[in-house]
Amino acid sequence: MSFKKLWSLFLALFLCFSLLAPSLARFFTATAPTVTIADPSDVVIIIDAGHGGIDGGTTGKSGVLEKDLNLAIAAHLASFCRLLGATVIETRTADISLASPDAKKGHVKQSDLENRVALAKKYENAIFVSIHMNAFPEEKYHGLQVWYSQNHQSSKVLADMLQNDVREQLQNDNHRKTKAATGSIYILRHLDCPAVLIECGFLSNPLECATLESEQAQKRLALVLAGALMRFKKI
Repeated sequence: MSFKKLWSLFLALFLCFSLLAPSLARFFTATAPTVTIADPSDVVIIIDAGHGGIDGGTTGKSGVLEKDLNLAIAAHLASFCRLLGATVIETRTADISLASPDAKKGHVKQSDLENRVALAKKYENAIFVSIHMNAFPEEKYHGLQVWYSQNHQSSKVLADMLQNDVREQLQNDNHRKTKAATGSIYILRHLDCPAVLIECGFLSNPLECATLESEQAQKRLALVLAGALMRFKKI
């Protein structure tokens, strides 16, 4: 049986046990301690919760801030990846900015982005995954979409795996395609490792926003993303 089929079976069993045995679900989704030290030669999954601190990102219809949802999903994703044996680095585990303390006014956001890139570049074999949310003036738009860096040929492979797994296991009506990052996405433009940015959904869509605020939905999404990452890690 292929890894993907085994993972789909595991996902189905996990979701069943999550409903029937909350204590078991809590065990599987317990937040692991942040890993701050890793051998630079190891394959390291860097999970980046976008925004933070004074930079809230976009705002949902309910008033929820993107930075908080990014952090919640990133934490679940990190926890699942660790349970599956991966070495994980999280760019942030709290509501903070990564900007340097001496960053000048007007350059705080730029400093924050530069430091995220610098962290990733410390590791020879990094896989970089940035968690974000989407928004649009019209409420009708929905669905996860993955952007990929054009600096590493494997980035598109990873993006397609993530996008396809979410479509197959969570969002059958999601017909979005992965997209090459434009120059406006600073992090993906400056990283040379496999790197993607995941727009987990539209906070401008009230229904999707409510779903993304649900801890159960966050864990389901994180579990699917972790499965795709583990398969990519084995390539």
